This record gives sequence, C-alpha cells and structure tokens, in this order.
Amino acid sequence: MTLLVAGASSGIGRAVAIEASHRMAKCVLTARREDELERTRSMMECPSRHVIAPVDFSETEARDIALMRLFTDEGPFDGVVYSVGVCPVLPLHRLDTESFEQALRVNCGGFIALMRAFAARGAHAAGGAAAVAVSSISAREGWPGGAAYCASKGALSAAVRALAAELAPKRIRVEAIEPSHVMTPMFENGAARMGVPASSAVRPETVAREILDRLASPTVANSP
Repeated sequence: MTLLVAGASSGIGRAVAIEASHRMAKCVLTARREDELERTRSMMECPSRHVIAPVDFSETEARDIALMRLFTDEGPFDGVVYSVGVCPVLPLHRLDTESFEQALRVNCGGFIALMRAFAARGAHAAGGAAAVAVSSISAREGWPGGAAYCASKGALSAAVRALAAELAPKRIRVEAIEPSHVMTPMFENGAARMGVPASSAVRPETVAREILDRLASPTVANSP
C-alpha cells in the first residue's frame, strides 16, 4: 500500500504514519513543518522507504500547486488520510473573520483540495482507493468558544458525504471519522480553555489503528 498522510508532523497524523509503517505501507508524509516530518520519519519502520513532501494547507495557491506536483511525482496512491487542523478557541465577542475563515480553509478546504488532486487520473490506484478525513465529535456537539472549529468540522463531515457520492464511480471510497477527545498537542493546548479533563482523552494510536483498518477494509462506509 502507498499512503499519503497529511498532517503527519504530530498527533493523529504522526500516529497513522508510524502504524502504517508497521503494516509495511510506503508513506508520503506531508505537513507544514519539515523538521517535525523528519522526526516522524525517524520514528517509522524503514525510514528510508518513506518520502517527505512539505505542504502548508493554509496557503491555498501554493498548496494546490504542491499537491498537484506531489500526486504526479509519487502517485498512484492507494489511500490518503487528512489529519490537518487548527482549533481556535474563541468566544463569540473575540471571534474575528480571519480566525473563522482560517478554520474553514484549513480544516475543510484543505481536504477538498487534497481530494481534487487525489481524484485526478493517475493519482489514485485504478483498482480502488480510499480516503479518510479526521473530523471530530465537534461536528455534532458544540462547546463554548468553539464556533469556528465546530463549523469547520461540520463542514468537513458534510463535504465527505458529498464527495463519497461523487467519487464512488471512480472507485474512490471516502469516509470521515469523528473521534471525541484525543491526546494530541491541539487538545493539550486547548483542553484547559475548553474545560475538558485530560483523563477523558484517548491516545492517538487508538484512532490511527481505526483509520488504517478502515482504509484496508473493502467496504469502507461512505458516510461518517
């Protein structure tokens, strides 16, 4: 299996990359921070087998060019995982337009851009491919200060449902997972402000195994 992991520099994405390497997959690792991607690769089985391709998913024009080049150079892929995200914790009176738009641009728009590149001829395995987006329980449950994050994850889950229907004729299966609290740097930075105890969070390795099991399944559901 050849797998692209977006957001492999930390958290769930890093855990997916490491677990995928244990399952003998070749991984292309992408995220904004090249040094952290190198760190991820050093933690994987057979590090030299895997490729690093930095992409900043907040920079739309550069992102689209980088993704097109990546899929051309490294494809076809059997699967992609989108674990890129930002989590602004801002009460309504402090929620500015830029913060709201950035959350949508990164958390949802980045996945759509990734799928546009993945769906191109030659980018995905012709015999069938799969994509998993890491959404959140926040797509369905709100919390104070989470308007931007909840909206962006709700948009992501909705986009997955639409893309699942659209890409099924191309034999690309699309799914979102909506985990609850996961012990990632994003959670650690925002948990106190969200009022969530660390004891309620699961390890990213648990989510990573679920993602990879779904990618490997011949009957991945096409809805969250």
